[in-house]
Amino acid sequence: MIFDASGTILDDIEAVWRANAMAYESFGIEGVNTLEAFKAKFKLPIQKFHTSNGIPPDRVIDVDCKFREYYPRFAQKVDIFPEVKEVLRELQKKGILMGIASNIPRLFLAEHLSKFEITSYFDVITGQEDCSEQKPSPKPVIATVNKLGIKSSEAIFIGDMEEDIIAGKAAGVMTAAIVRDKSYHPRWRLEKQKPDYFISSLWELMTILSSS
Repeated sequence: MIFDASGTILDDIEAVWRANAMAYESFGIEGVNTLEAFKAKFKLPIQKFHTSNGIPPDRVIDVDCKFREYYPRFAQKVDIFPEVKEVLRELQKKGILMGIASNIPRLFLAEHLSKFEITSYFDVITGQEDCSEQKPSPKPVIATVNKLGIKSSEAIFIGDMEEDIIAGKAAGVMTAAIVRDKSYHPRWRLEKQKPDYFISSLWELMTILSSS
């Protein structure tokens, strides 16, 4: 099983939204004012999100640098979803290989996983700097599949954004879209990509596992 991180394992959308807004403000550009509006507009790769909000293409890197500067101010708001640790423990007991394919910068991702003591549950971790392309490119998922030493047909990718489902399908793995109040994308956006499964809790992966 391969997991997205933000919105799937990590409850971090408020921290990302606020750090992004501060980065925009530092360049005199109004950010997305509400969390719901952020969820409706957010897209990957992040460069496309920035340009769609009026950031000139030649300033995207500068905005990303500012985001990385401001993000630690809100890192204390990040948590894991309530069921995460127990589900990972049960999957590990069943001998399921697990990986992460995330667009989060590797440093931030490692810090979060360590803070919540869940690093050891994952056999491999693919962060932003580990691939030349980011989701919706399939490369992060493919890289994680290869590092796990399995076939794409043996894997399922769990994510909360349209781009997760697009990446998973292009990588040839099964896809599960998780929809929570704090997911990055609402269900109506995920439905457009026709994932193999819809779930509202990671516990539902047990049912998928038993039926596969």
